[in-house]
Amino acid sequence: MDVLQSKKEILQRRLQEKFFGGRKGSSPPRVLILGLGVQGGGVGAARFFARLGMNVTVTDLKQKKDLSVSLKRLRGLPIRYVLGKHRMVDIRKSDLIVKNPGVLARSPFIREAKKRKIPITNDAGLFLALAPPETIIGVTGTKGKTTMTMLLGHILGRRAAVVGTPGVSFFEYFFLKEEPEWVIGEFSSFDLEYVRSSPHIAVMTSLFADHLNRYASFDEYARFKMNIARFQNSSDFFIAYRSPRLRAHLTGLKSKVMFTREQNLSRRITQVSWRLPLELVAITYRVSKILEIPEKIFWAKVKNFKVPEGRLEIVARKKGRVYINDTTATNPGSAIHSLRAIRRAFGEKIRLLVITGGEDKLFPKDEIRQYAKDLQARADSVYMLPGSMTNTLAHYVRGGVLCGSLEEAVSKASGTKGIIALVPGAASFNMFMNEFHRARVFIKAVRRLKI
Repeated sequence: MDVLQSKKEILQRRLQEKFFGGRKGSSPPRVLILGLGVQGGGVGAARFFARLGMNVTVTDLKQKKDLSVSLKRLRGLPIRYVLGKHRMVDIRKSDLIVKNPGVLARSPFIREAKKRKIPITNDAGLFLALAPPETIIGVTGTKGKTTMTMLLGHILGRRAAVVGTPGVSFFEYFFLKEEPEWVIGEFSSFDLEYVRSSPHIAVMTSLFADHLNRYASFDEYARFKMNIARFQNSSDFFIAYRSPRLRAHLTGLKSKVMFTREQNLSRRITQVSWRLPLELVAITYRVSKILEIPEKIFWAKVKNFKVPEGRLEIVARKKGRVYINDTTATNPGSAIHSLRAIRRAFGEKIRLLVITGGEDKLFPKDEIRQYAKDLQARADSVYMLPGSMTNTLAHYVRGGVLCGSLEEAVSKASGTKGIIALVPGAASFNMFMNEFHRARVFIKAVRRLKI
């Protein structure tokens, strides 16, 4: 029997309780996937509901040719497509709307759905509503959430499944043949906008300004982040790295709140990879105590953990030059952490040449100024990529070299021996499809160098 079909009755009952309670009629519910996308999220939701026998409609502003990879994965399923546009008629005929992160809350289509009191959710909201909450470990944070999620998965091994990481849909959980003891999920602020349940163990790796081009203020961004723990009860756990900014958002939590610092650990923390942030090890250590993981196993797993790509990743060594790809540092706060980690690992004597900048996400000016101070203090040379964030950063960085492309920046930075690090501290959408495309261009430019 199909894995999902064996769970069909339970899932349909939970969906009825959580989302379709006010629906009349016996025909299958009408589910609208508002935005299919190319990252796999919309695919997971469409596949899930179609396999449960519901009437599924997918709409997206992109054309068929731009969605070919996603559409191929849904081939053969009974799904109706409306491509190149969203339509009000599809909103009005829906019993449930599953929103892609790219569709903003201020969209007229979302406003129409709210006006008609049509339930709106997203992949993460569905996962948390349908999966057993007592088995879920949820990880969020401005920086470090992917690394933390994968580290926990590495430590727990076969005891756990990992979902929500780049390329892994939350819906993968429902297609597992065997129920894992734990499910570890990575949650962005976008994911947490529509959740109404929280995991048993919630983790906040860090909290500083990001995505302010989407949110009205840092406080709004932080409120969505705190949904990871907002719906917990007294038997649940919220674990975070100690932060003054975070403390202001703890009001009303019912769970056991635990703070941690790397100084609380033994000297063994110095044995881990320099690429693995010490604060993440400290948080993971606290989680391991709740899960009763033996100390010996914990440290052995941490020691052999492979940090994901794009995070302080050494991609090449050429004639006295070390090239580091830190493309996932997409805001000033993350970039500051990265510069400090590089200096701790390689020392103050080696030359550090930083490629930075890009598009702004309405970062607070004081954070850009602080990043500029760190650049001046830690980098010997700074090469800046085009973009609105760079326009602001350039006012505060003395002697920065403006470059027209990433290839030009790599070429100019490579004129001197030392560490050449891509630490953007900004978004990439003015020049690249996403931060991982930016990384591929960086690595390609490095490989083509003739020194």
